[in-house]
Amino acid sequence: MPKLTSVKVEKLLGRFNHEISFDADWEFVILYGPNGIGKTKLLELVHWASSNQLERLLTMPFQSAALAYDDGSRVSLVRTGQLSLPGIPDGPDESPRLDITLHVPGSPDVLLPIERGSLQLPPGRMRTIEQRAPVERIGPDEWIDLDTENEISTVDISQRFGDMFPSDFFAAPSEEADQYRTFMSKTPVHLIETQRLLRPRLRRRAQGPREPPAMTVSRYSNDLTERLQLALAANSTTSQRLDRTFPRRVISAEPPQVTDEQIRMRYEEQGQHRDRLASVSLLDAAEADLTLPDRQLVDWERRVLWTYLQDTEEKLATFQPLLDRVQLLRDIVNARFLYKTLTIDRAQGFRFITEEGADIGPSSLSSGEQHELVLAYDLLFNVAEGSLVLIDEPEISLHVSWQQQFLDDLIRIAELQSLRFVIATHSPQVIHKWWPRARALRQDLPSGQPDDWQFEQNPFTTDVDDQAT
Repeated sequence: MPKLTSVKVEKLLGRFNHEISFDADWEFVILYGPNGIGKTKLLELVHWASSNQLERLLTMPFQSAALAYDDGSRVSLVRTGQLSLPGIPDGPDESPRLDITLHVPGSPDVLLPIERGSLQLPPGRMRTIEQRAPVERIGPDEWIDLDTENEISTVDISQRFGDMFPSDFFAAPSEEADQYRTFMSKTPVHLIETQRLLRPRLRRRAQGPREPPAMTVSRYSNDLTERLQLALAANSTTSQRLDRTFPRRVISAEPPQVTDEQIRMRYEEQGQHRDRLASVSLLDAAEADLTLPDRQLVDWERRVLWTYLQDTEEKLATFQPLLDRVQLLRDIVNARFLYKTLTIDRAQGFRFITEEGADIGPSSLSSGEQHELVLAYDLLFNVAEGSLVLIDEPEISLHVSWQQQFLDDLIRIAELQSLRFVIATHSPQVIHKWWPRARALRQDLPSGQPDDWQFEQNPFTTDVDDQAT
């Protein structure tokens, strides 16, 4: 899987030239700089280019950009025609165009031109798209993907949901577009925007009006409930299969070449594993397991117990991917939240128990607590393994001490999910001890600007820990 190692953009917002680079083995790189210098736009550019939302790039004010990867691959984007600026629509004679070049070592370069209006559908077909695909239209060529909550274009819909429509419903994609999409699918990118709490997840019923939007934290609680139920169903299927054949396998099995100590150790480890599963509601809290006899086991006991232990290992393994993520979520949240504890309930999802024993719902949490929970859950459950994750202003509503611990939490998540991060922030507390991995977005001083207009290597002269006290 190619890893992004540098991003270069010229004339972003019509004036800013930025270039950042970072090692392929870094879990994260941090971007900082003054307001208005294009941190959010830079994240959007990487996201739209990587997720094949190419027509959207036509509306972004930049002149050229380049993405480079650790395997020598490169993607260059050159925008020709009138450069759009924020709030200024293109004139009738202006025809912006995006020329994309994909270079993969050992292969011919792929040249892909994108022009505005390259995919235009009549209004009737737009309505059909909204009826059939899990999308919500929010603009002339802008949609919300209801599964990912990302904004996408009509071109994206044709590529993601084309099998829902007749073969001639959309214009056929070009071979070059297919090659570009195939390359980008190897480097998944996920964008976490600033408005992560209030953005509604629009659900369409089969008949009747749309359901009212729910807070993100409540939706994630329901999503966890569904994941727990699916894991239980998968475990039940595995258990039934093994239980049906257990007698036959015990009778026909050869005496295992294991010692009593190995059996007792594995038995104890599985008991501890069950306790962890019970703590996150994946198993019911059971009475104490049967104690193995305090004597040397006979051959038939070894055969039965070893077959049982092997089956149990396979049954418990069905829970492991979910267990690791739920445990880490709970650990991160409970290390941050005051006067309340997150518990996991298979029927309710998130439950929060106060020190007084009161049970409160996730929507009753403070905005800072919700941001912490939503961000951690999103990274653990909604981002594909191996993705590059772009996070805009993670410090929103977080206490200074939480900001200082944010990147430590991110490293733990990165290790579990094999993720990498690009983080745009205004907070020195988020950067904290990680200045070697921070990259300033800066611009030459305009005439008449004071010297402190431009960020330096470390613009905060006061010690971070002093600021936190």
